[in-house]
Amino acid sequence: MQKDEIINNITFIGDIIEVDDAESLRKLGNDIRNNLNDYVAVIAANIGGKPFVAISISDTVCKARNLDAGKLIKEKVAPLIKGGGGGQATLATAGGQDASNLQKVIEDIRGILLSLKRESRQTFSDFNHLHVNEA
Repeated sequence: MQKDEIINNITFIGDIIEVDDAESLRKLGNDIRNNLNDYVAVIAANIGGKPFVAISISDTVCKARNLDAGKLIKEKVAPLIKGGGGGQATLATAGGQDASNLQKVIEDIRGILLSLKRESRQTFSDFNHLHVNEA
């Protein structure tokens, strides 16, 4: 993975990668935790024509920015990939039926980070106004 940038003092990683199975995607999301601080990672894969997404968020970003990977998966990612998922505040995964929106998933989560005010305590629900643009 090479696609990373700093957004509002948070390292953002967003990439579509090739893995053999959804468990490998989840493990990669977990491995990121050991190598980065203050990050949000969105890792997506098309596995056998099915979309899979993992979101990993550092404990510090979860607390300081009130972000929750499980809520992001359920409320933002699952509808885009026509699927479902869930998890914890720091690591969550989803699988679905529509792999055509994997890049949009990454862009939408990046957009949420861009909307954060520096060092704010905004909640995820403050971003419900960010609607998905249908192509």
